Amino acid sequence: MVEMLGLSNNPENENIKNIPSEDSYPMISILFTKNNAIGANALSLTILDLINQDQIKCDIDFDDSYEVGKKLTPKDMEIMKKITLRIANKGELKTSETYAINLLKNMNKNKKFNLKSMAKQSNNSSIANKFEKDLAEYVKAIKNENDYDGKNYRDILNDGKLTSKGNDLKMEWTHFQDYLKSKDLTEKYPPQSVEENSMQIIYGACFDIEKDALKIRENNTALTDFIDKDGYKLLNIIFNNALLNVTEKRKGDGIFYGANDKYTIPGGA
Repeated sequence: MVEMLGLSNNPENENIKNIPSEDSYPMISILFTKNNAIGANALSLTILDLINQDQIKCDIDFDDSYEVGKKLTPKDMEIMKKITLRIANKGELKTSETYAINLLKNMNKNKKFNLKSMAKQSNNSSIANKFEKDLAEYVKAIKNENDYDGKNYRDILNDGKLTSKGNDLKMEWTHFQDYLKSKDLTEKYPPQSVEENSMQIIYGACFDIEKDALKIRENNTALTDFIDKDGYKLLNIIFNNALLNVTEKRKGDGIFYGANDKYTIPGGA
């Protein structure tokens, strides 16, 4: 059982590093950062988890940290070329994870691909249309696995609004975000294993603070190295670009088509 954080204030002890709940990474992002809607970032979080599980191998052909700016540049595309993903697909997977892996296979028509080639594929309208359909299946799987209908989730969300317990939990996650970003707290209560270190980085991605969290933690796994190269942001850029290139967006598919940053990815498929 995960020990809960104090509800009244930010605890000044080692409990600050305890995760407030065992909800899945996509559900944490959906509930507390995206107005209860499921967007492409949920898929990106699942892929981060699959990299962390070694279900997707990640090979990076450069050493320095990298950060994507507000507009994609030719240098960004060359960096993306040096980040290769390979689907290992070993062992038992959750339904949503299977859909995520199949989506990557369909989008890239291969089990091995670099982010640059995937980005170019996202410009192709026929591939984008297939991506949207595959994403809709992934969204259904996330909802089914978590018994989430878009407006109700356990005793945390009722008719699209956080319950009293949901608001308490949101505050606890806010405290946990403070820990993830705090150099002093992280040094005082550091992750106790490589696994916990990587897990904390993925939780950071749930709140778009993964790079802040990594700056004060070890870069010691394929997952953390992927984050060090801004991999989570790059995935979101690619997936959102695919949604922008869908020729006719279907209504009622459960996918969030929000006001995402409009990155232009050069080069057609």
